[in-house]
This record gives sequence, structure tokens and C-alpha cells, in this order.
Amino acid sequence: MIKKISIFFSFLLLFLQGCSALNSKVVAVDSYSTMQSYGGSYYLSTNTPGLQLQQQSFEILLQNMLATKGYTRTYNQNTALYNIVYNYKIKGPYTSLESYPAPINPWWNGPYGGIYNGFYGDMWVNSISASTYFVKRLELSAYTKNNNAIWQVIGSFKSDNSDMRDSFPYLVSAISNYVNTNSNKVVYLNIEENSQTGQYTATPSMW
Repeated sequence: MIKKISIFFSFLLLFLQGCSALNSKVVAVDSYSTMQSYGGSYYLSTNTPGLQLQQQSFEILLQNMLATKGYTRTYNQNTALYNIVYNYKIKGPYTSLESYPAPINPWWNGPYGGIYNGFYGDMWVNSISASTYFVKRLELSAYTKNNNAIWQVIGSFKSDNSDMRDSFPYLVSAISNYVNTNSNKVVYLNIEENSQTGQYTATPSMW
């Protein structure tokens, strides 16, 4: 009976996961602003070395996001009202160790899910799980022509891979509402991608 219930809930979990069109990530955002700016023309550049085609795709995402804030990109630095610089980093790998209780069956010498031959064991031991992760970070900063800082916004989150391409849209979506604002603290946002529409939405996260 226990095995049948376990199989049912395993199937239900897989079914619900298959029906969900959302994939979410929690992004930490911190932002600063020294003065109120109201958009205008800007020249976009980066100090981060990278593949040209990859960075072009990153810049299109930033350009589209900044357009919603009233900023218009120009490719002539001399006529631009602002200089906006973006940089991204990937740090790691790091190793995270987590301790969790694992059931021990008295009829089996070792962890076996607590169930063996229909008998359930109530003995527990501490087990350790190790996982590898990377920290991805995006910085977007705006300066006047005199190189005076106007605002900066930073987004970062943990990832299980070192590829920036699948993470950049999440970071851009997270920092969008904090351009040219003071967050006054680190805020956490749950970024969800709708796999059917390709749209990203940000909502406050408790984490």
C-alpha cells in the first residue's frame, strides 16, 4: 500500500511539472541613484571581454529594456547624453554542502528509502549532499559626459551552470524596475519565464 501511494505521488509530481509553463529563478537586486534622470540618448559599451555575437545579443536585450525607461541608443558617443556601461561576471564553481536526515531500515544495512519488503524503519541518520553552483552577476551603470555617476543597478543569482546566455534575460528582467532608483537594500525577485510566450515577469520573493 505504501509503495502504491509513493508511486502515485511520484506520477502526480511529474504530471504537474509537465503541465507548468513557468521556469523561475530568484535574483538579488541592489540599485543606487545620485540624481533623477529622465531618459535620453546613450552610448552603450562594456569592459567585459567576450564573443562579439554573444555580446550583441546581450546588448539587444539591454537596449529593449532601456527603451521602456525612455532611453534611446545612439552609436555616436560624442552626441550621446549618457554613457551606459554593462559588465557581467561568472564566479565559481563553488561547492555547497547540505545535511539532511535519511531513513535507515532496521532490516537493511544502509539508507534504502525507509522501505524494504513492505516494512518501514523509523531509524534516521544524518547524510550530506554536495552540489556545485556558480554565481552570475550583471552590472549596469550610467554616467554623464563628464563621467559623473548617475545610477547603477546590480543583479545576481546562483546557477548550476557557467553559461551566461541562458541567464542574461533573467538578470535583465530583474534589474528593469530598478533602473535610476534607490532600492535602499538588497531585494529578491522571482523571475518567471513563460515558455509559451517567452515573456519574463518579476515578482517579490521571500527568499
